[in-house]
Amino acid sequence: MTQREIYFISGSPPCWSVMLAMAVKGLDYRPRRLDNAKREQKSRDFLAVNPRGNVPVLVDDGITVCETLAIFAYLDAAHPAPPLFGTTPLETARIWQAICDCDGNMRDRVGNISRPLFRGRAAEAATEITDAMSAVHGEMALLETRLSAAMWLANDGLSAADLLVYPVIMQLQRAAGRDDAAPLNLGIAPLEDHYPHLASWAGRIEDLPGYDAAYPPHWK
Repeated sequence: MTQREIYFISGSPPCWSVMLAMAVKGLDYRPRRLDNAKREQKSRDFLAVNPRGNVPVLVDDGITVCETLAIFAYLDAAHPAPPLFGTTPLETARIWQAICDCDGNMRDRVGNISRPLFRGRAAEAATEITDAMSAVHGEMALLETRLSAAMWLANDGLSAADLLVYPVIMQLQRAAGRDDAAPLNLGIAPLEDHYPHLASWAGRIEDLPGYDAAYPPHWK
């Protein structure tokens, strides 16, 4: 039997994306959680797995694959059904466009919001947070418009785009829901009050078989 392992940090959106992809593909694996507080991803043992000291990492029967999108591509090639990147050139292009939109315009800004909030620096970083949130609202509005006319972000079915974007938005939601974020009036939590179509889309992902196993363990 093939032995698969995923090295991950709980709550990391890239790691969560990979674990969701494993659930969608119906693949079993052994979760290997690393403690970010202890910097276990920089330990000698883990650097032997990935010299860059980054997660997620998939080890599949002796094959090591690093980086979220590389893991997505590997899974789609090794286990084609259901496809993560579409079945036609147009579907593939739309999926990659949605991924690039998130990675180019949203992911780093969400990090600029969530990091200081998770570290208890809401008041100190208020300007940084609100500036980033203004840009993120623009991206969220585009997603909301898309989802007002469609079930999924890129095509008629679930794709890599949904699995990559969802954890980013959930990280934002969790950060914005903290008590010390309330004075900043970020206008994001709860999601259904501000972006109802995005909230419905999130609910569809949360209904996927295997979702609970992929959910960040320290958020439970």
